[in-house]
Amino acid sequence: MFESIERTIISKDWLTLLFLISFCLLVLIRFVFRKQFSLFLVFLFSNKYENQFISKQDDVVNWFSSLLFLIQIISITIFSYVAIIFFHPSLVDAPFLFVKIITFTTFFIIIKYILEKIIAVILDLETHVNTYNFHKLSIRNLFGIILIPVNLVLVYYTNGNKIIFFSVILTFFLYNLIGLFLLLKNYQNLIISKLFYFILYLCALEIAPYLVMYKFLVK
Repeated sequence: MFESIERTIISKDWLTLLFLISFCLLVLIRFVFRKQFSLFLVFLFSNKYENQFISKQDDVVNWFSSLLFLIQIISITIFSYVAIIFFHPSLVDAPFLFVKIITFTTFFIIIKYILEKIIAVILDLETHVNTYNFHKLSIRNLFGIILIPVNLVLVYYTNGNKIIFFSVILTFFLYNLIGLFLLLKNYQNLIISKLFYFILYLCALEIAPYLVMYKFLVK
């Protein structure tokens, strides 16, 4: 008559600490980079952020993007951790699972960025790749902020279901497609002039790494 439902209990104390760190980083960014952060939050709907700040830096890496990157890593790792535990409850007691996820995610992004820089220098496209990376990193950092309330629901609302997880994953891909469309729209003349290199770059460093990661995770 009644079916038992297996419920996986996730320790929330250390996750609460991670949420607190994320909120503290947001407050710090808002206080130190007030104007830049305000423009950043609406950069998908306005070119002011890119126009004002991309020309003022020699590289994508700076204090503003680095602090946002930390929030992005924390958000993505929390979501990945909760999703893995949800679909594979037996892993809830796996030692250092969260550490493994955040280490893999961080090294994956850093190694990918280094490879992008090397290829950009070889093909003499460093300036253009910096512009592309600035746009891409901004998209991912903004998604990291958006993911915070989603993670709060997933962590503290224990009756999560598959629809939520698949909806977030689908939203992530759609969100990145929108970001790519905006990039193509804003830099269409530059991309057309370097079309072959752009397609090569997308295939080698935007599609292939994720296919390799998918194959690795599936196996």
